[in-house]
Amino acid sequence: MQITVFGASGGVGGHVVALAAGRGHHVRAVYRAAPHVSPPGQAEILIRPDIFDPAFAAAAVRGADVVVSAVGPNFATRHNPRTAMTSPPDVNQRLARTLVTAMRGSAPRARLICVSTASMGPADGLMGPGPRMLFRFFRTVAVPNLGKVGRDLCAMEDELAASGLDWHAPRPVKLTDGGQTGNVQAAGRFTMRSISRADVAWHIVTLAEDPEPGPLRTPVIVTASRKSSAATMAGAAARLPSGTTKECVIQRFVGELLTGVC
Repeated sequence: MQITVFGASGGVGGHVVALAAGRGHHVRAVYRAAPHVSPPGQAEILIRPDIFDPAFAAAAVRGADVVVSAVGPNFATRHNPRTAMTSPPDVNQRLARTLVTAMRGSAPRARLICVSTASMGPADGLMGPGPRMLFRFFRTVAVPNLGKVGRDLCAMEDELAASGLDWHAPRPVKLTDGGQTGNVQAAGRFTMRSISRADVAWHIVTLAEDPEPGPLRTPVIVTASRKSSAATMAGAAARLPSGTTKECVIQRFVGELLTGVC
């Protein structure tokens, strides 16, 4: 199988390249700048500062069976949306539009998989009133950059839905740097749990290999766990000083989820 990965230098994209190459797939790894460390295996390296260039995108996806977009927003401090955003606020929508056009001409039967989000807007309809209000507060008042990212990913999903392609946009809630477990839950409901970037990559490559992935195009993906949300909340409470109110515990819990979503 031939897989083209945009965002190969990112936390998720790097794992996708390594895992797909390790499984014997031919990988084209797209970078905006030369990587400091070459990807493992026999991955083909493509470097282009302007990833929105139509001619480059068409060449990068030509003949591909699967195209992956794991491009995320850049901040002054890596993975920290509380610092200044240094990438275009519409990076995901623009890339989705570029890839859709390129694939229609160069790989019309390929599958397009783009990483979305469950915590910043696209999955609001799956949340209960409480989590929805809290997440909206954090991305509009506490960390406005998250609102920009969320609007971009909503627009990206709209581009995909109108494309007519075989597309998928898995939605992690919070990303961590934990190891790969393959213990991933993908469902059409919101669950307030995290997932490692390595496991997001595992889900993407598994989805790429699945000849019949099913009708759910935008699943919420989290680490499958027997730990209850109450136990997880208790863990957040244990990290706070004694006497902290329940409202502060909830805000801390949601705040930890929002840190590292990119």
